[in-house]
Amino acid sequence: MNGAMMAPAGAWDGGAADLVLDAAEEQRWNEAQLAEPVTQPQMRVWTYRQGAIVLGRSQHAMAEQVAAGDGACEPDGAIDRLPLVKRGAGGGAVLVGPWLLSASLLLPLDDPRMAAVSVADSYRWLGEAMVAALASFGVQARAVSPAQRIAAPDDLKWACFAGVAPWEIVVDDPATGVARKLVGFAQRRSRHGMLLALGALMQPAPWRAMARTLGYPDAQADALAGTVIDLASVSPQPVSNGAFLAALWPHLQPMVWLPGALPAPAGAV
Repeated sequence: MNGAMMAPAGAWDGGAADLVLDAAEEQRWNEAQLAEPVTQPQMRVWTYRQGAIVLGRSQHAMAEQVAAGDGACEPDGAIDRLPLVKRGAGGGAVLVGPWLLSASLLLPLDDPRMAAVSVADSYRWLGEAMVAALASFGVQARAVSPAQRIAAPDDLKWACFAGVAPWEIVVDDPATGVARKLVGFAQRRSRHGMLLALGALMQPAPWRAMARTLGYPDAQADALAGTVIDLASVSPQPVSNGAFLAALWPHLQPMVWLPGALPAPAGAV
């Protein structure tokens, strides 16, 4: 992880991400927050000590299949399978680990950024915030409009990052013109509030380890790698987790930083 940037006055001033813990704890925390009324916009950031695969709601049966050894691809004999975690939100499998920066954003049901818009457009404000933050590092990213959404190839629909949903973040490959996904979003709503989850690829990820754990061939992992990009590969300067969050924080207001291992944003209540 690169050294942290000094946050500007009035911005979040942490030097790294909030909590370093496993993906299962993150999902338990998310579920607990939606079990009671969300009264104000709040955000908590997550990083990961080691890799894991977080399965979408429609994929939960895959956990039992993998545990039973069904369909495992083991070209070189036994493999070190990544742990599997189930999440309440939909979507494809997400590969989490030290290469990914994630955040949970909790919003009241009447938050104007989401309450009066379609589900697709409820991500727009977050996508625009991401683009603005990335621009401060010289990264030319864009948020994909609903008309420009990119469906995942049929053989990669199991992977969240294979497709691009409305307002998710891509960087256009200058050599090929292909839009490669950098940041993905998901959401879950309950009668108590809304939870937006984001995942930003900060470093290259081991896609073959993910595919092999779930029983998919290396060729699919390599194809998946061609649809994504990480911040370290496109930024003209090193960007730490802390520097990225410091740049993003002003664009998320109003928002309350939930305490963890790092100080709260300056001026937070």
